[in-house]
Amino acid sequence: MKVARTALIVLALILTFQPVCAQEAASEAEDYQVPESYVEQVKAGGAILELSLADAIKLALTNNLEIEIENFNEELNRSRVFGTKGFYDPVFTATIGWNSFKSPTTRLLEAGAIAVFEREGVLFNTAFRQSIPWGGNYEIGFNNSRNLTNDASAFINPTYSAGLRFTFNQPLLRGFRQTQTERQFKLFNLDTEISDQQFQQRVSEIVQQVENQYWELAYAIENYEARRSSMELAIIQYRNNRKRVEIGVMAPIEITSSRAEVATREQEMITSEVAIINAQNQFKRLVARDPKASLWDLSMIPTERPQIRDLTISLDEAINTALKRRPEIDQIDLELEKNKVDRKYYKRLGKPAIDVQAILNPIGTSGDDKRGEDSPFFGTIATAWSQMVGFDFINWQVGVNLEIPLRNRQNESQLAQLGIADRQMMSRRKDTEQLVMVEVRNAYESINTRKKGLEAAQVARELSEEQLEGETKRFEAGLSTNFEVLRYQRDLADARVRELRAVVDYQLALTALRTAMFTIVDENDIVSARRPE
Repeated sequence: MKVARTALIVLALILTFQPVCAQEAASEAEDYQVPESYVEQVKAGGAILELSLADAIKLALTNNLEIEIENFNEELNRSRVFGTKGFYDPVFTATIGWNSFKSPTTRLLEAGAIAVFEREGVLFNTAFRQSIPWGGNYEIGFNNSRNLTNDASAFINPTYSAGLRFTFNQPLLRGFRQTQTERQFKLFNLDTEISDQQFQQRVSEIVQQVENQYWELAYAIENYEARRSSMELAIIQYRNNRKRVEIGVMAPIEITSSRAEVATREQEMITSEVAIINAQNQFKRLVARDPKASLWDLSMIPTERPQIRDLTISLDEAINTALKRRPEIDQIDLELEKNKVDRKYYKRLGKPAIDVQAILNPIGTSGDDKRGEDSPFFGTIATAWSQMVGFDFINWQVGVNLEIPLRNRQNESQLAQLGIADRQMMSRRKDTEQLVMVEVRNAYESINTRKKGLEAAQVARELSEEQLEGETKRFEAGLSTNFEVLRYQRDLADARVRELRAVVDYQLALTALRTAMFTIVDENDIVSARRPE
């Protein structure tokens, strides 16, 4: 009797406080609202920018700062090539001078037995010289002078002199065509090609980063939506439990557990929103030109979702494509070409030097000739010019200079070093090919693994949905507890997130394979990335 009486008292107390608990639960339930989707929130909160993957890549190729830095490297190489061509630029020189010479006479017949010999003059000389691509050079000089002296023995005083001087030098063996300048010109051109390959490689890496970050942002938003759906289920469960408490078929303590679950899922949703912010900032860094760009004030929304596509290429085809297209291998080939240029140059440099030199020097002389106006040398500077252009007085010289090194250990050492470097680069090329093959194999096999993981995640999500549906029906029939329903809701939310992650990971694996094959970019991407000249 005492036990029954005690049970009645407890039941009376429960019934007494139950309306109060139900009232409190009802007031608290009004605080729980199903949040809007992320896209709806950002649309209501400010400006957004919806981007397809193609638009995102185009934006990055136009604005990415790392690509702009690579563009500067290419400009520097072009400037070096342009500067090397300057070696063949012609040079014009001009000289104007005055001179005065005084010296005491020391011999009886010197200067007509005067005590001090004096000479004053003025000169005007010009020259035009230029190096030529075959290793030689030429110079054309035009010299003019006027001299006045107190030398009594001078027939012409003042004297005007004029002369043309044609000089030509040409190596026939060492230095013929294979000159230091031509070597530098070829090396700089190859450096420009290497820089171009490095630029393409960097563009490929940026495109991969953009694609990866685009899908990471899409995943972050979908993860938020999955957490939002989970919170919505928790709110619905909370409201159902509240009604059950109100009608007396459930203990009020279940309200507390439901509220705790709603709070936990709200916290997960807030954490996922932080992940969206981080993904957005990483994405903006890739597509914004500078820290003050207007893109930083926009909310960026991907308009595409990852597509599950099967591989249409075999592993051998993927490896062959990568070996033909990868810029790292092309860069080593260009380094080998540079080594070849150096070997040709130093082989020629070790040979004997045979240089041909030719000089042609027509001259003319005129002035106040003591022998009278009938003298052919009587006249002004114009008379000297006439003699010069008429080739009245010609000086010329033709010769060959020969230089034979008895031993050239410096040159031998240089050739030996180039041979070692050549073998070293060939080994590096083989190593790079192996690295490329491993990268392609890893990416290819990763796709198959990711595909299996995706299929498993899809099955897990479907089973979680079935389990939650079944457990909810059991709960409504009174055969299960609120704890079990909430647990299955959490399991479903986690399964959806894992499926989303598996989809994105599969897409990233496809992107990694395209990067490894160097098919992620095409010529249009390279052109878009280059800075307009």
